[in-house]
Amino acid sequence: MTITRRDFLKGLVIVPTAAALPGAMVHAMMAPPAAGSRNIIFVDLKGGNDGLNMIVPSGLNGGSYYSEFRPTLGLPQGSLLSLSADIGMNPALAALHSHFQAGRLAVCQGCSYPDPSKSHEVSQRVWNTGDPAGVSPDGWMGRFLAGEGPAPTPCAVTVMSSLSTLMKGSGSFVPAFEETDSFVFPFDWDHWNDQDNRRAAYAAMATGLSDAGGDLEAMAGQSQGLLDLITTFDALPEFTHVGTYPEGSSLADRMRVIARLMGAGLGMRYFHVARGGFDTHSEQNVEGKHDERLADVAQCIDGLYADLSSVGLADDTLIVVFSEFGRTVYENGSAGTDHGTVGPVLVLGNGVTGGITTPHPSMDPADLDPETGELPMTTDFRDVFGTIVNNWVSGDASVVFPGHTLTDLGFLT
Repeated sequence: MTITRRDFLKGLVIVPTAAALPGAMVHAMMAPPAAGSRNIIFVDLKGGNDGLNMIVPSGLNGGSYYSEFRPTLGLPQGSLLSLSADIGMNPALAALHSHFQAGRLAVCQGCSYPDPSKSHEVSQRVWNTGDPAGVSPDGWMGRFLAGEGPAPTPCAVTVMSSLSTLMKGSGSFVPAFEETDSFVFPFDWDHWNDQDNRRAAYAAMATGLSDAGGDLEAMAGQSQGLLDLITTFDALPEFTHVGTYPEGSSLADRMRVIARLMGAGLGMRYFHVARGGFDTHSEQNVEGKHDERLADVAQCIDGLYADLSSVGLADDTLIVVFSEFGRTVYENGSAGTDHGTVGPVLVLGNGVTGGITTPHPSMDPADLDPETGELPMTTDFRDVFGTIVNNWVSGDASVVFPGHTLTDLGFLT
């Protein structure tokens, strides 16, 4: 069996950016997390989550419009977990409702951006770049990281199979992987006893080019950095999980990876993880399709929160839940919903001032967008993320979101 360059790179399951990772990274890792280091975990609900059946305005505007818009998909008001007199939470989110009651979950409603697109690709790019025009090559989180300067170790991670746009443009090394166990130096199983020689040869090539200058030197630095990261993960300590996670959940597997990496004190502080399946055009409530996905997300977040609490990291961590757009106000003829515009963003953490942070859009048919028939935006999503940039990680939202005048939403003080 021959190992090709493609096989090697695929085996690493990692995506580098333009800057090289320092070869001495291993020596700087595995130290306890610095006191007060701020962490953010972005949970991305891919496909366009139905925000109206997540945070439910059943009593808004007299209580009749929601059920009229959704005669079969509408959730009964009596089944909802109360957030206010007019707003309830899908009962599938019971694991998150307890955090709302404890005052550490902020619900930002009606989130979108001016002239929103209903294209998955376009809207995902807008949310990740913070650029409503969708032309920025860099992610808004990448811009923040670039302003922080080069990191001695990877501080941002995409817990997916490829680098997300959110982290692009950081100028530092951003690994992308779904599990640490597969993060190994690839070798030929027919000649397994030769793996040390293969690795030594790869390291020797990197060392030989370390003073070559230009692109070759940068590539050599990345190559050595990859080897260092593999070595680090090979020595990664196990994590004792105290949180309860749903069985058979791929999101749960990734949340456990995040807990393990954070608990090991590697300096990894910012994570982007996704949960797909929210493009519910048909049979949205059949066999609990949407509810089961929401329950999976809620239980995984609750499990991660418990894990982080057990190692003293909950006070310094935010968990942010968002989706690229919401669903249509009116259900369609296939017992589902189509691509909409606005939706809620949830922010969870011990440092959060919990509650309903921003108002829900009016459900009065007279207030729907006259062209699209959709709910009007009440919150620019850049204000949610900008509040986090300014007040959680001491960044500058005016740099991260150029051209946008921030409205601080007050859920972080």
